[in-house]
Amino acid sequence: MKIIYSFLRSIPKEVIEVLSFLSAVMIGSGYKMIKKNESGIKITLKRMVVEAFASFFIALVVFAVFTQFLHFNTFFTYMMCSLAGSMDSLIHKKLEAAVDVAFNIYKKKV
Repeated sequence: MKIIYSFLRSIPKEVIEVLSFLSAVMIGSGYKMIKKNESGIKITLKRMVVEAFASFFIALVVFAVFTQFLHFNTFFTYMMCSLAGSMDSLIHKKLEAAVDVAFNIYKKKV
């Protein structure tokens, strides 16, 4: 047990934080894949990779906002990254709708 503990203590803190962030994002992406599988969508390797990349970039934005601007706890930030990674399709749809509304308002003014 002391060998494992000494090994974990020797790993730099930054490496542990990166691995924690990636594991939180993968948990969110896995949850999203389970939900899509339950709704009847076929899960392929290509879809898994695409969803993982999309989840990663959404979670990266959430991580930047929560750590740099809001100064939340690291564990809470990772869990919010996981949640955002699992909801990136919903975020994308809402953002697309907001941009559509903005362009329609602009079109009416012109």
